[in-house]
Amino acid sequence: MKAHGRILLLLLTAVIVFTLTFALMGFAYKYDNKYTAGPPYGEDGVFAFSETDLDHPIYLIDGWRVRIGDIESTAFIGEYSNYAYFPGGTSPFDTATYEMTLHYSGNPQTLTMEIPEIYTDYTLRVNGSVVAAKGDGTSVNIPVGDTDTHLEFTITNDAHYYSGLIYPPAIGTSQIMTRLFFVRTLVYSILCISALTLALFSMVLWIARSKKGLFRHFGFLCLAFAVQCSHQFVWQLGLSSALWYAVEDTARLFLLAECAAIGVLTADLDRLRIYRYFARPLTLLACSFCFVSVMFIIPVCPSSVNLYGYFIDGYKLIMWGLLAVVAGIGLSLQKNWSNIFILSVCSIFGASLFATIGDSNKFEPIYGAWQNEYAGFFIILVFAGLMARRNIELVQQEKDFHVLKLQNRFAVESAQQMEDAMSQVRMLKHDLNHHILALNAYFDAGDYQRLGAYLSTLNQQRADLKPLYYSEHFLINTILTNYLEIAKNHDIKVTHKVHVPNELSAADADLCTFIVNILSNAVEGCLALPDSADRYIRIELFYRKGNLHINCINSAIPSKKEDKKFPTTKSDPTSHGLGIPAIRKIAEKYYGTATFHHEDGQFTVNAFLHLDDKTWNHTT
Repeated sequence: MKAHGRILLLLLTAVIVFTLTFALMGFAYKYDNKYTAGPPYGEDGVFAFSETDLDHPIYLIDGWRVRIGDIESTAFIGEYSNYAYFPGGTSPFDTATYEMTLHYSGNPQTLTMEIPEIYTDYTLRVNGSVVAAKGDGTSVNIPVGDTDTHLEFTITNDAHYYSGLIYPPAIGTSQIMTRLFFVRTLVYSILCISALTLALFSMVLWIARSKKGLFRHFGFLCLAFAVQCSHQFVWQLGLSSALWYAVEDTARLFLLAECAAIGVLTADLDRLRIYRYFARPLTLLACSFCFVSVMFIIPVCPSSVNLYGYFIDGYKLIMWGLLAVVAGIGLSLQKNWSNIFILSVCSIFGASLFATIGDSNKFEPIYGAWQNEYAGFFIILVFAGLMARRNIELVQQEKDFHVLKLQNRFAVESAQQMEDAMSQVRMLKHDLNHHILALNAYFDAGDYQRLGAYLSTLNQQRADLKPLYYSEHFLINTILTNYLEIAKNHDIKVTHKVHVPNELSAADADLCTFIVNILSNAVEGCLALPDSADRYIRIELFYRKGNLHINCINSAIPSKKEDKKFPTTKSDPTSHGLGIPAIRKIAEKYYGTATFHHEDGQFTVNAFLHLDDKTWNHTT
């Protein structure tokens, strides 16, 4: 039942994400769309407007007179995506003239007209004079008021699958249009810079995380999205060309291919032969085919334009289907945490497809981005969450691995120390009879001076034995054995009081980090002093009433009064101060505290961890 409940929750989340994405795109369609901006409207080649209409940008959509050869008709901008779809049209490659007369009622003034993105060669004439051509920028000034103003676009297409005036021009006062350009540039700058930043960051993670493929694919996805959103700047700079459009279209398809790759990797399906040797190569081949089609096939074979359109639409549907299949497999395998990301991406992608189908080529953003660009940005944000989650997992794995290495090292060193101590014990036991005979002889002879000296020698040998036992807790005992032995080997005086049960509810990784940092700092602080100094470590470690207490005092370099930071003894200053935050972090994790005091050549650590009640029965 729990598994079914989780699956239903994931599916409900996917439905919510789909609904929210679709609602946002619907909001953009209604409130940030040139086609729904409202009157005034053009009719039969005339666009009439007044001064009161200039409180917002005006969009020249309806009523354009279009002439291709001997055929003339009236159309709205966006009604036909290429010349082949015009009445009587046979090929996307031709020359068309778009004409509109502006009839303005109001005081004469000069307005700014935005030239929308035109994919091929064009010339714009105002009252018969050429004012702009391909590569001249995105806006021109046009006079209105004294007489009617005649606009004429002459557009020649001999290479692209889009023909003519695809997006409507906009006119308005200089102030209104400057604000429009600024907001739109700001939106696309945010999209591009965000994507490029995430791409760079993911590539750094890819290198840092032993070249994990997930981060590489996410980096490529972000890079593809940044390329896709660069069209605004390319058009403004007059750099549009067949090569750019080929790169732009390829980036759109490559973004979807990387979405699928991330989904497959997340579901651990990347080792499947059908994906490695068929699906993945096919998606990359499709991207290559897209580039070749725009650059070479369509210019040579205009009739392939429709096939190219079907290919693009089919590719999108297949990628969406592939993501849905991957999410379904993940659900069946109950990879719950990762499926939420894949299902969300499926929902966003699906909402984008439905929105694109539903707008019927009657959407062009005023201030914001296109629907597929919103979808791409949301997908990047979702996958960024996935990357963050995966990176946290890898950091935790590295931490666990480091702790395991420490535990193994401590265990080996503890075993070696135990073996050395046992050897000493065996030697003492072997010599015990000899010692007893010698002691009896001195006693019988009344030579108490030699008897005392002999006993002192034996007592020193006993003191030199390496301690085998500090605590019932294996990990704590191992850590203490290791670090206190290091201290004794460097003539550091060690005193200890340890009363800890054999089980504690704290995680071994946390205990290891907590105690190792305290003892490591203490040993390093003593070693920084000269050999002639009084070097000592006094440690108390005990468990009482659900709390693990530790008090560690060690000799240290005297601190300077004006220096508020604790002095470092590390050869690498960049690693200074890392131990104290780690101690504090673990203390806070277990609702405890950790205080540090450095004064008069002595460093003191007082800390405690509040552990679960289940260990109270071990209190000593």
